[in-house]
Amino acid sequence: MLRRLFLAILLLPSLSPALEVRISDTLTPAQALQQVREARKAGDASPATIFFPEGTTELLTPLTLEATDSNITFTGTHSTLIGGPKVTGWEKHTGEIVKADVSKLLPKGFLPKQLLCDGERQILARYPNFDAKNPLYGSWAFVAPFPPAGAPEGHLWKRTLFVKPEDVRQWAHPEDVELDIFAQYGWWNFLEPVASLDPATRLLTLKKDCSYDLHPHNRYHFQNALEELDAPGEWFYDKHRGVLYFWPDVARNSNFASQDDRNRNFDLRDIRLPLTEAFFKIEGAKHITIRGLTLTGTHGSAIVFERAEDCLVEKCVITKVGAFHGSGVGVSDGKNVRVSQCDISFTGSNGVSLSGGDRKTLTGPGHAVEDCHIHHMGVFNKNACGVAMYGVDNAVRHCHIHDGPRMGVQMSGNNLYVEYNHLHHLCLETQDGGAIYTGGRDWISSRGSKWRYNLIHDVIGCGQEAGGLKHPWFTFGLYPDDNSGGIDIIGNIVFRVAHTPIHMHNSRDCIVENNIFALGGKFQFDLHGWTKEQRFYTSHMDTMIKGYESVAGQLAWASMRGMDLHPEDAIRDDGTMMSGNSFQRNILFSDTPGVKYGDIRHATAKWNTIDHNLAWNGGHPVVTGVNKVGPDKPGAPLLTETFDTTEPGKTPKGWGFNHRPNKDVQLVVADGALRADCALGTDPGNPKTVFHGPDIPIKPGAAYRMRLRIRSTEPAAKLSLAFASFKNGEGYWQAGSTSITATSEWTEFEATGRMLRENEAAWKPWMKHFWLRIDCHEPKGQIFIDTVRLTECEPLDEWTSWQAEGWDTHSLIADPKFVDWKHDDFRLQADSPAFKLGFEAIPVEKIGIRK
Repeated sequence: MLRRLFLAILLLPSLSPALEVRISDTLTPAQALQQVREARKAGDASPATIFFPEGTTELLTPLTLEATDSNITFTGTHSTLIGGPKVTGWEKHTGEIVKADVSKLLPKGFLPKQLLCDGERQILARYPNFDAKNPLYGSWAFVAPFPPAGAPEGHLWKRTLFVKPEDVRQWAHPEDVELDIFAQYGWWNFLEPVASLDPATRLLTLKKDCSYDLHPHNRYHFQNALEELDAPGEWFYDKHRGVLYFWPDVARNSNFASQDDRNRNFDLRDIRLPLTEAFFKIEGAKHITIRGLTLTGTHGSAIVFERAEDCLVEKCVITKVGAFHGSGVGVSDGKNVRVSQCDISFTGSNGVSLSGGDRKTLTGPGHAVEDCHIHHMGVFNKNACGVAMYGVDNAVRHCHIHDGPRMGVQMSGNNLYVEYNHLHHLCLETQDGGAIYTGGRDWISSRGSKWRYNLIHDVIGCGQEAGGLKHPWFTFGLYPDDNSGGIDIIGNIVFRVAHTPIHMHNSRDCIVENNIFALGGKFQFDLHGWTKEQRFYTSHMDTMIKGYESVAGQLAWASMRGMDLHPEDAIRDDGTMMSGNSFQRNILFSDTPGVKYGDIRHATAKWNTIDHNLAWNGGHPVVTGVNKVGPDKPGAPLLTETFDTTEPGKTPKGWGFNHRPNKDVQLVVADGALRADCALGTDPGNPKTVFHGPDIPIKPGAAYRMRLRIRSTEPAAKLSLAFASFKNGEGYWQAGSTSITATSEWTEFEATGRMLRENEAAWKPWMKHFWLRIDCHEPKGQIFIDTVRLTECEPLDEWTSWQAEGWDTHSLIADPKFVDWKHDDFRLQADSPAFKLGFEAIPVEKIGIRK
């Protein structure tokens, strides 16, 4: 027996000690990696560890790891990798500005986009100057408005804009200047090269088209011109001469004790130009671990994984990396790459990007970002997010993500998971975004995905208008956008959001249950659907069909919720498209009188369920915006108009245009009726004919019914009717909209609505009058209006009106009894009435980074 045991021990494979290589002054990172490769060639397959030394290691060329380089750990103690060479040889230029010849430091043709001084990014010379006291919303120029006649004939919306007289600049090399602009709607910024700026006409021309139109009032700044280097902390690289210019900010960099000290010892300062493409590029390797390192100063992403498997980035600090397209960590294809317990901040673009997987088979890589602190991302690229996920089976869990220009998590694909994260102070510089966002124009996104147990708050938003920047502004907490479908949205707490805690934009087949949606600026939730006539439907249909048919019949999709409906059959019998959503057992909470409970457009209770919820507005009436009106009140109509007393060819008193597409469009009396020309103008933001009726004094809280007869010269003319109020320089308000279709036959239509009460959030003191607004959605033809009659009606309670539409028939209005919502504690007390509706306690203690 002992002999057999002895022989078995002899036959065991020999256990080699792990291979360790230490980088030093005499051994570079590339040489250390080469030693491991040589050991592998010699037959040593043991795990290898490469140690970086304490202090800073300059790494200007990526360590590229291929399949044969697997099973390596990179680590160190108090070890920092920096991706830019140190700049020396400084000399005085003029005033406070110094300069250095860096032509030999930079690769041929490389244009640096960052400068680090003592580890801090400096400011590329710009106009207007950066405002450190108001870094997000100060120091912008704004595109000049057009003259009253509108845009010039043949205006190139994507290529040209007009600057204001005070913003005209002159540069020796305008072709080197860049325009950083939040184009069109201000969704995000674009960095575009300038061709010229004519000081006489103030016309700015770009070298190429911007992706979006350049609108009046868009905010922008110019950058990358020596003439704009006029403030401490700014720098500029002259590519024609290879010279770097810099005005050091003594106040921000305490090492510059005095002018004499700077002149004597400037070469001793740590001033660097980030140029390395990445520190690590893992291409097909397996079992690579990067642990405990500080990574800073790259031109591209700090770490890039491509087709890698079973890799880990753990306990690293990744900061101030990446230019416009550089992220902290980028992962594509492969499988099981994890980013764990890292602190990632001040990235040029995304914090982390994950992608990969096969959508037909729904097999995915299983990449994950877990227990990470990701913040202040999107320094240059304002479309950046904390984590971007694309493909199948990727996850963001237990992360703390905050202070970003746009989304916290942005995703597209299937079976993607966003769970137990704390997300806040997002969409700080853009509008129409969300803390968690997805789109679904291809019909199949983001089915199978789950957004569960996330704590989300302070989603701000920033809009740009004639009066300057507006914040907080139009943005959301959870945002399933553009026909996205099949998402489980469970157990989230979303509060203090500029517009709405959850905005469902034609999302389909979603389960939205057991969430707390609170303190929305406009609503606590909304469902905004599409119709067959809307451009979203018509422009996306080909994409939807292609997406659906790419997976239809695939075995993996057989059990996917809602996939039994072909997009060609998406329009339901009531003319709506939004369907299959279950919105139940949620708490909807506000403490501001007049802020609405919910908002529903082009969605019906026949195809969507909203029920068993708990609503509360601090004891104030629950406002829904559904204002069903009762019978007319006794008395004479407030307005009667037959147009018989107006001279033909004249505009009746009180009637006029809200928007006139061109000077040929008329609003005049003809054939005993009011005639309006339908047309579409060239302004993409406001192209159609819009006109209004006479001013009617507002009686706060009163309900009204407008009846009018309409016919069209076209067989079917799409119109909308609404009560609205406006005061120039103060604002605009509208009481909802009624969509109608006019034909060649006279038909009576009706629009109803209620005026705001003085205690409602949207009410403003300037609201003294309202009028009927009529929008013509047709590109041609004429409409005729006759026999207009306005009466005051009996208003109905809004909650009763809401329930009459089929919503919330079993829901409750009651105080949810939060522990301390004023201090952001949305846990429920034991006797909360929400539990009677089936609400389950949300595990708040599990949300966020695990210790």
